[in-house]
Amino acid sequence: MQRFLQEKYKARWEPISPNTRKGKLLWMIGKIGEVIDLIKKYGEAGVCAGARFRNDSVEELADVLMCDHDVLLCYAI
Repeated sequence: MQRFLQEKYKARWEPISPNTRKGKLLWMIGKIGEVIDLIKKYGEAGVCAGARFRNDSVEELADVLMCDHDVLLCYAI
């Protein structure tokens, strides 16, 4: 799936390669920080309590997962 998305958005996204792995790793760390900010702002239970907060959490966690896959692909894992 990740390779499909990379091909689809190749004009807009940075490619997956050993040369881009540091940037992908830093991007993932930033996305993890956004999840941490949500938890700090709404509390651990509050993140999933309301529809809006839950949607924000799901979106940010999906970003982390996508970045994680990019990093793994960059390192040929």
